[in-house]
Amino acid sequence: MKKAFKIVKGIIKAICVVFICIVLIIIAVQRFSDNKVNLFGIGVYTIVTESMYPEYEVGDMIISKEVPLNELKVGNDVVYQGKEESFKDKTVTHRIKSISGKNIQTRGINNDFDDPMIEYDQVYGKVIYKCTVLSLFSKLMNDTVLFYFIVFIPFSLLIFFDIIGMINDKKKLEEEIEEENSKEEIVDNNKEDITDNKEE
Repeated sequence: MKKAFKIVKGIIKAICVVFICIVLIIIAVQRFSDNKVNLFGIGVYTIVTESMYPEYEVGDMIISKEVPLNELKVGNDVVYQGKEESFKDKTVTHRIKSISGKNIQTRGINNDFDDPMIEYDQVYGKVIYKCTVLSLFSKLMNDTVLFYFIVFIPFSLLIFFDIIGMINDKKKLEEEIEEENSKEEIVDNNKEDITDNKEE
């Protein structure tokens, strides 16, 4: 029972470590790629302004999916590449106000003005999900102090205690081997004594 519990505990710990690593890698890739990574039509983006508040807060991470033009509707939130004015070369997440052919009018729900008109080929995808877990980690990474105390220290302690546990297990194994060898030596010595006694 104790062995089974130890195995389950080890599996859960490994899953948690892998999950945290994957989350941190996703966030790091998005940060270093300036939100421009898009795999198989799926993109993960970080909200960096309050233009879509309260729908999305700064630090929230959203998932978008490439969709055909005819699947885009007024009211959808889209991620697109800005080409004009203050939007130039920026990745923007705003809401569709109107669609005319391939021209799309968007606007941040917290803004008082429309964006410059965009074309369909500027659109990376339609927002399909706001990821709460990724958003939490993203916000933690933005706050150095919180990240240090809530993610870095516990993660470091987890690795530290794993190493200590491995060292202790190794010592215990060595002690068991040594004890086993001692028992074998005692048995061998007893056999020699018995043999000597018989010869006498």
